[in-house]
Amino acid sequence: MNLFFGTLTLLLISLCITAQEFEVPNNYALKEKDDYAKYEADVLKGIDWLFKTPINIKSDKRKEINTFLMTWMTGSPTVRIEIKQEIVNFLKPNPDLLIIFLCGWTKYSLESNDYKNKILGNQKGLEAVIEFYIKNKENLKKDNNVEKYIKLQNKSKLEEYIKKNV
Repeated sequence: MNLFFGTLTLLLISLCITAQEFEVPNNYALKEKDDYAKYEADVLKGIDWLFKTPINIKSDKRKEINTFLMTWMTGSPTVRIEIKQEIVNFLKPNPDLLIIFLCGWTKYSLESNDYKNKILGNQKGLEAVIEFYIKNKENLKKDNNVEKYIKLQNKSKLEEYIKKNV
Protein backbone atom coordinates (compact mmCIF):
# COMPACT_ATOMS: atom_id res chain seq x y z
CA MET A 1 0.00 0.00 0.00
CA ASN A 2 2.86 2.38 0.82
CA LEU A 3 4.40 1.63 -2.58
CA PHE A 4 1.13 2.62 -4.27
CA PHE A 5 0.88 5.94 -2.42
CA GLY A 6 4.58 6.64 -2.95
CA THR A 7 4.25 6.05 -6.69
CA LEU A 8 1.09 8.16 -6.84
CA THR A 9 2.83 11.01 -5.00
CA LEU A 10 5.81 10.93 -7.36
CA LEU A 11 3.49 10.94 -10.36
CA LEU A 12 1.59 13.97 -9.07
CA ILE A 13 4.82 15.84 -8.30
CA SER A 14 6.19 15.14 -11.77
CA LEU A 15 2.96 16.39 -13.36
CA CYS A 16 3.19 19.62 -11.37
CA ILE A 17 6.85 20.08 -12.29
CA THR A 18 6.10 19.46 -15.98
CA ALA A 19 3.37 22.10 -15.91
CA GLN A 20 5.81 24.59 -14.40
CA GLU A 21 8.60 23.89 -16.88
CA PHE A 22 6.98 25.08 -20.14
CA GLU A 23 9.18 27.47 -22.05
CA VAL A 24 8.10 29.60 -25.00
CA PRO A 25 9.92 28.40 -28.11
CA ASN A 26 13.02 30.44 -28.91
CA ASN A 27 12.83 32.65 -31.98
CA TYR A 28 9.45 31.31 -33.06
CA ALA A 29 8.41 32.44 -36.53
CA LEU A 30 4.77 32.67 -37.52
CA LYS A 31 4.63 33.83 -41.14
CA GLU A 32 3.40 30.94 -43.27
CA LYS A 33 0.37 28.72 -42.73
CA ASP A 34 2.65 25.75 -41.97
CA ASP A 35 4.44 27.74 -39.25
CA TYR A 36 1.30 27.71 -37.11
CA ALA A 37 0.85 23.94 -37.30
CA LYS A 38 4.45 23.45 -36.09
CA TYR A 39 3.65 25.22 -32.82
CA GLU A 40 0.30 23.62 -31.98
CA ALA A 41 1.82 21.33 -29.33
CA ASP A 42 3.60 24.33 -27.78
CA VAL A 43 0.35 26.30 -27.80
CA LEU A 44 -1.42 23.52 -25.90
CA LYS A 45 1.44 23.27 -23.40
CA GLY A 46 1.39 27.04 -22.90
CA ILE A 47 -2.37 26.99 -22.36
CA ASP A 48 -2.04 24.19 -19.80
CA TRP A 49 0.68 26.18 -18.02
CA LEU A 50 -1.57 29.24 -17.80
CA PHE A 51 -4.50 27.18 -16.53
CA LYS A 52 -2.46 25.35 -13.88
CA THR A 53 -0.29 28.20 -12.64
CA PRO A 54 -1.86 30.58 -10.10
CA ILE A 55 -2.22 34.09 -11.51
CA ASN A 56 -0.03 35.63 -8.82
CA ILE A 57 2.99 33.40 -9.60
CA LYS A 58 5.68 34.02 -12.24
CA SER A 59 4.07 37.13 -13.73
CA ASP A 60 6.95 37.74 -16.17
CA LYS A 61 6.69 34.21 -17.53
CA ARG A 62 2.90 34.57 -17.74
CA LYS A 63 3.34 37.72 -19.87
CA GLU A 64 5.81 35.94 -22.14
CA ILE A 65 3.44 32.99 -22.61
CA ASN A 66 0.47 35.33 -23.14
CA THR A 67 2.38 37.14 -25.89
CA PHE A 68 3.29 33.88 -27.62
CA LEU A 69 -0.26 32.57 -27.42
CA MET A 70 -1.86 35.84 -28.58
CA THR A 71 0.55 36.03 -31.51
CA TRP A 72 -0.29 32.46 -32.48
CA MET A 73 -4.06 32.85 -31.99
CA THR A 74 -4.40 36.10 -33.92
CA GLY A 75 -2.59 34.70 -36.94
CA SER A 76 -3.76 31.10 -36.89
CA PRO A 77 -5.28 30.03 -40.21
CA THR A 78 -7.40 27.36 -38.51
CA VAL A 79 -8.53 28.59 -35.08
CA ARG A 80 -11.05 31.39 -35.48
CA ILE A 81 -12.34 32.98 -32.30
CA GLU A 82 -15.30 35.31 -32.34
CA ILE A 83 -15.63 37.58 -29.33
CA LYS A 84 -19.16 38.69 -28.57
CA GLN A 85 -19.68 41.43 -26.01
CA GLU A 86 -22.73 39.57 -24.70
CA ILE A 87 -20.49 36.62 -23.78
CA VAL A 88 -17.12 38.21 -22.99
CA ASN A 89 -18.49 40.75 -20.53
CA PHE A 90 -15.95 40.25 -17.75
CA LEU A 91 -13.00 42.35 -18.95
CA LYS A 92 -13.23 45.38 -16.66
CA PRO A 93 -12.51 43.89 -13.27
CA ASN A 94 -10.13 41.15 -14.50
CA PRO A 95 -8.67 41.74 -17.98
CA ASP A 96 -6.49 38.63 -17.56
CA LEU A 97 -9.60 36.51 -18.00
CA LEU A 98 -9.71 37.38 -21.72
CA ILE A 99 -6.62 35.28 -22.49
CA ILE A 100 -8.12 32.44 -20.44
CA PHE A 101 -11.31 32.61 -22.53
CA LEU A 102 -9.28 32.62 -25.76
CA CYS A 103 -7.19 29.72 -24.50
CA GLY A 104 -10.25 27.66 -23.59
CA TRP A 105 -11.67 28.13 -27.09
CA THR A 106 -8.29 27.44 -28.74
CA LYS A 107 -7.64 24.30 -26.69
CA TYR A 108 -11.06 22.95 -27.60
CA SER A 109 -10.51 23.70 -31.31
CA LEU A 110 -7.08 22.09 -31.47
CA GLU A 111 -7.95 19.00 -29.47
CA SER A 112 -11.23 18.33 -31.28
CA ASN A 113 -10.31 19.64 -34.75
CA ASP A 114 -13.61 21.53 -34.57
CA TYR A 115 -12.77 25.00 -35.85
CA LYS A 116 -16.25 26.24 -36.75
CA ASN A 117 -18.48 25.53 -33.76
CA LYS A 118 -19.02 28.94 -32.16
CA ILE A 119 -21.36 27.58 -29.50
CA LEU A 120 -18.88 25.00 -28.17
CA GLY A 121 -15.98 27.41 -28.65
CA ASN A 122 -17.70 29.99 -26.46
CA GLN A 123 -18.74 27.32 -23.98
CA LYS A 124 -15.21 25.96 -23.60
CA GLY A 125 -13.90 29.51 -23.30
CA LEU A 126 -16.37 30.33 -20.54
CA GLU A 127 -15.77 27.03 -18.77
CA ALA A 128 -12.05 27.84 -18.72
CA VAL A 129 -12.81 31.31 -17.30
CA ILE A 130 -15.08 29.83 -14.63
CA GLU A 131 -12.53 27.22 -13.55
CA PHE A 132 -9.66 29.74 -13.54
CA TYR A 133 -11.74 32.32 -11.66
CA ILE A 134 -12.69 29.81 -8.98
CA LYS A 135 -9.08 28.59 -8.57
CA ASN A 136 -7.70 32.15 -8.41
CA LYS A 137 -10.55 33.89 -6.61
CA GLU A 138 -8.33 35.25 -3.85
CA ASN A 139 -6.14 37.02 -6.43
CA LEU A 140 -8.90 38.32 -8.72
CA LYS A 141 -11.50 41.00 -8.22
CA LYS A 142 -15.08 39.87 -7.71
CA ASP A 143 -16.85 39.74 -11.04
CA ASN A 144 -20.64 39.57 -11.07
CA ASN A 145 -20.68 38.41 -14.71
CA VAL A 146 -18.44 35.43 -13.99
CA GLU A 147 -20.46 34.71 -10.85
CA LYS A 148 -23.57 34.64 -13.09
CA TYR A 149 -21.84 32.16 -15.42
CA ILE A 150 -20.99 29.95 -12.44
CA LYS A 151 -24.67 29.89 -11.45
CA LEU A 152 -25.73 29.11 -15.04
CA GLN A 153 -23.19 26.29 -15.20
CA ASN A 154 -24.39 24.87 -11.87
CA LYS A 155 -27.96 24.88 -13.23
CA SER A 156 -26.79 23.32 -16.55
CA LYS A 157 -28.01 26.42 -18.41
CA LEU A 158 -24.70 27.83 -19.65
CA GLU A 159 -25.03 26.32 -23.13
CA GLU A 160 -28.59 27.65 -23.43
CA TYR A 161 -27.38 31.15 -22.51
CA ILE A 162 -24.60 30.95 -25.09
CA LYS A 163 -27.00 29.80 -27.84
CA LYS A 164 -29.22 32.81 -27.14
CA ASN A 165 -26.30 35.24 -27.28
CA VAL A 166 -24.13 33.98 -30.14
